[in-house]
Amino acid sequence: MIIRTVKKEEYRFIEDFVYEVFLHTNFSDGAVEKSLVREIREKPYYIPQLDLVAEENGEIVGHFMLSKLPISNKHEDEILMLSPVSVAIHKQRQGVGDFMLREGIRLASKMGYKGIIVEGDYKYYPRFGFKTSTEFGVYPSEKNLPPSEENLMAMELCEDGLKDISGEVDYSIYQSLTH
Repeated sequence: MIIRTVKKEEYRFIEDFVYEVFLHTNFSDGAVEKSLVREIREKPYYIPQLDLVAEENGEIVGHFMLSKLPISNKHEDEILMLSPVSVAIHKQRQGVGDFMLREGIRLASKMGYKGIIVEGDYKYYPRFGFKTSTEFGVYPSEKNLPPSEENLMAMELCEDGLKDISGEVDYSIYQSLTH
């Protein structure tokens, strides 16, 4: 399995891939995640080198994005948002997500970013080093609260990476996340 950047000619395929994966979850119909992928790519927060797929024998089996995320309208060149993360239905629970995220974290660290924010399953992400974001002084915005405080997590990419970064995570920079 390899990790590589998404090619422009794959954009539509990836949007449909993300839609299909999330369509088969209990918490989404896939439309939000599909439009989020498109919206991230249209914003100044997009980092083409961190729009990544996992490929196995020529088949795309996973996709994830790390993009810049302002915390209280600051720090967008230091902090990344991990979202969405998609693994092909027939490849789930086989280590694809684990492989993708470890590679993504390594790449983001190498690029000099200080931390990553993710809203997701608080039982899954701690294995990569994520902790509840409030431990770092990073809180959800009242405008878009997660299901619970534990669902908003952060991790440092370098020693004391989040020490001087605090504030609110406000997803209203993306229309697809505010409906």
